[in-house]
This record gives sequence, structure tokens and C-alpha cells, in this order.
Amino acid sequence: MSDAAKRLPIDQAFASVSAKTATSRSRLEMILASGGDERIWPDPVTRRNCCGTPTPPAPDEIWFSSSTASAITERGYAAARDAFHRLSQEGADLTRWFDDIRARISAQFGAPGVEVVLTASGTEAELAALAVAKALFGRPIANIVVAPDETGSGVALASTGAHFAATAAFEPHVAKGAPLAGWEKDDVAMRRLEIRDASGRLRSPAEIDRSAGLAVADALRTGRAALLHLLDSSKTGRSGPGRAFARQIAASAGGRTLVLVDACQLRCSAEQIKADLADGFLVMVTGSKFAGGPPFCGALLIPLDKAEKLRGMRLPAGLAAYTTRCDWPKSFEGAFEAANFAPANLGMGLRWTAALAEIEAYFGIPARLREEIAMLFAESARRCVAGNPDLDFLDAECWRLGGRPATIFPILTHRGDPAQTRLIYDSLRASTGALNSPEYARVCHVGQPVVIGGRAVLRLCFSMPQANVVAERVAAGLDADAAFLPLRRDMELLFRKWGALAKRIGVNGGLTLAASNS
Repeated sequence: MSDAAKRLPIDQAFASVSAKTATSRSRLEMILASGGDERIWPDPVTRRNCCGTPTPPAPDEIWFSSSTASAITERGYAAARDAFHRLSQEGADLTRWFDDIRARISAQFGAPGVEVVLTASGTEAELAALAVAKALFGRPIANIVVAPDETGSGVALASTGAHFAATAAFEPHVAKGAPLAGWEKDDVAMRRLEIRDASGRLRSPAEIDRSAGLAVADALRTGRAALLHLLDSSKTGRSGPGRAFARQIAASAGGRTLVLVDACQLRCSAEQIKADLADGFLVMVTGSKFAGGPPFCGALLIPLDKAEKLRGMRLPAGLAAYTTRCDWPKSFEGAFEAANFAPANLGMGLRWTAALAEIEAYFGIPARLREEIAMLFAESARRCVAGNPDLDFLDAECWRLGGRPATIFPILTHRGDPAQTRLIYDSLRASTGALNSPEYARVCHVGQPVVIGGRAVLRLCFSMPQANVVAERVAAGLDADAAFLPLRRDMELLFRKWGALAKRIGVNGGLTLAASNS
């Protein structure tokens, strides 16, 4: 690619955004909601996407929904606004800007030689990982996906190299379920590895490891290579198979097994991701879950030993619907010969810029204080659920996982009837309706309903932006308990509203929604 092609001015990459017809703020928000599929598009009436998040910040609403999505924070919005202003100046270099985003992600989670591929969401990171696996193996693949019902709705299709929705970031119409162009003749079989039984009971770690081993052995026996997912955190905060087992499998498979860590919730430590990369694992992350950035922004981290083998990699033509030249590091600049790939995804870059503002602030907090804030959150969650007879945790002792505080709390209302749970979810996000009372007018967000063993749960979630706000109050002179108090009060209000809705269902068997904000 020529030097001229590498330097891409903003008006060339996104010429459809007209300075004559939009203010700077509306242009920014238009681009923040661009570069993704229909999941990111704002509804013309509510001005919110399918996750219920608006494009600008919504600080007056209560956000405990980071397992699904959160509104962009004021810190993140300011970072995106500043970046957008700089890119609007004459001579701005988009390629250098995307390289800087990759460098900032690598500084937090990577190591020397690690390559970072930017993606429009975690699901697109699955497509990027599959492209890497195909290039490394050159043979049929068994893609062993852990708990696909507890990861993302499009993962099962993406894991086979198929379009996972009816639209894509750079193609308004694609055939959902059809293989990407260039992968039509490839043989990829998706194998499910469950972390729960049919009733929703958690399987033991040994049982999950054993099932993973059998799935890999079956793939190798039939002449396939194995792409083994290691789920760091599901939608309900659970994981599997174990990392020690994954290392053992990778070492014994003679180069025919590749481990892909799904850390899209980003709820493990940065040190753990660095260790995973040192073990030769691919790692998927996002900036829009625990990190609290706006949806959707993801990345695939490729360790040095794998990156060195990918210099001659070629991407299929169908991937041009999802990725751009600037999403990939310079070492992959020869990978785009199969199609006319778009130059850059500015919206995704701005979303990552917003997420990194929170990520870098979070890792600037002393580790001991981060742990203390998380423990205060977990204890407050335990107290709120214990104080409400209509609510219960899905899993026993879920507020502590592996000796550390949990950050996702799946909660049942009554027996977890899916229809009733959905009504409560919608009512929590309503300012009026089922509870027409000023006390409950504040909009409250939790993680979307997830059905586990026939029972639906809502998820109370902790996030980096919440920790950052508490840490700032500590830095201003408050002790941790006092600094955490506003967040505790928000949580208590959420549970009062939740409890009142649960009682209304218990009496009437249903709710009536008069109005909703999202």
C-alpha cells in the first residue's frame, strides 16, 4: 500500500457525514453509532439501540448493566469528542491514530510482539480468530465453543464462518447463516461445550475439563484441527475449561490445537491476559462490558509466536463486510487482496477511545483499593438480595468466585418465569408505568434476561466506571465506605423498585407498562 493510501483524511473515510447539515456534537454522535450492524443503530423514536443505551451519556439513569451494555460515560464521551476534534483537523493521520489505539490496548493487556486486531464487536472478534486459525492450520477445523447461550447470540454462527445477522458493519444486507464469501468450501464444525446441565446446574470444573478433552480428541481423531475456546466469564460470570488444562491440551496436541480465550466480558486481571498470551493463547476482549465503554468495540490479541506465522495471511472477501484495513496491524497489510476493504472504521475507533479512557483510569487505581471497592459492591448486592424475599441468586455463593469478589450477579425473581422476568426488566427501565410513583421514576438498567435451565435471570453488574468514580472520591479525602455510599444508594433504589415490581407480579400475575424510556 502506498504512503498516500496509508494517510487517510477523515473526509475521505467518512464522506457521508456532512459538516453543512450537522453540528459538531450531532456529527460525533452519528459516527459513534456507526461502523456496526443493526445492534448499534438507534431507534428513531427512543434514540436508543437494541441494548437500551443512548449514544450520548445518560448520567441521571442508574447503570448496573455492564454484562450487556452501558451508556457511554462522561469521561469516555469527552475522550471521544477530543479525538474527533483532532481527527477533523487538516492533515490528521487515521492510520497513526488506529496504531495508537492498538498500542494503548497492548500497553494494558499485551506484551512485546503481541499484535492487536480491532473489531466492531466481540462477535466480529470470533470471525477474526477463525481467520487466524484457518491460516495457521490449513485443514478442517472443529471450533469448540463454550456455553454459546451464555456468550453472544451470534457466536454460534460466527464460529462456523457464517454471517451472524442480516446486516454487517460495511454491508447493509447479508444472508444470515450463509458462509462468508471465500469460506464457502471450508469445513468448520462447531462443537458445543456446556458449563451447566439441562436444569441449569453448574457442572464441576473437572467435568468441564473432561468434556473439553474428549471434544479435542474427537476432532484430532477425525483429521480436524481444534480451536478450543476457554471462557473466562460467561453472561452469568462463570468460566471453563481451566487454564491449566488448556495449557496441557495445547502442549500435547502437536500443533493441531489452538486455545482462544474469550475474555470479552474483560472481568479478569490484566496480568491474567498477559499470562494467557505468554502461554500462546489467542485472546478476545471488548471495551463495552466491564470496561463500561459504549457498545460495540472488540479486539483480538495475537501472541508473538502465532503472529510470526501469519505474515502471508490472506483474508476472505466476505470479511470485508466486517473489517477494514486500519483494523489490522501493518504486518498484515498484504492480507486484503481478495476484496475492496474499507479504509477505516471511525465509529469503532471512537468507541475504543471512550473505553480506554475508563480502562486506563481503572488500572491507575491501586490494586488494593480496586479490590476493596469490588468487595463493597459484592457485599451490598448480597444484602440487597437477602433483604428481598422475592429475589434469590441463581448460583449459591455467587458473590465470591475463586476467592475474589464477583462482578456479575445473576438474580431470580420468584421462580424465574421468563415472561414475568422480561416484564420486570422493561419496567425497571421505565420512568412511569407499572409503578406510577415519584419514588420509582428513576430509570434503572440491569443486564438483559438470560434463560438458564428454563428459568430467567436478570444480572446486577459492577463496572470499571463505577470503581473509577469511587476511587476519585477516595482521592478527594473520603474513606472507602463514604466514597461508595452514592453507589450503594443507587443499588438500594434499584432493589426497592425491583422488589415492588416483584410484589406486583406476585399479587396480579403480571404488569401493565404505561410508558418506557428505553
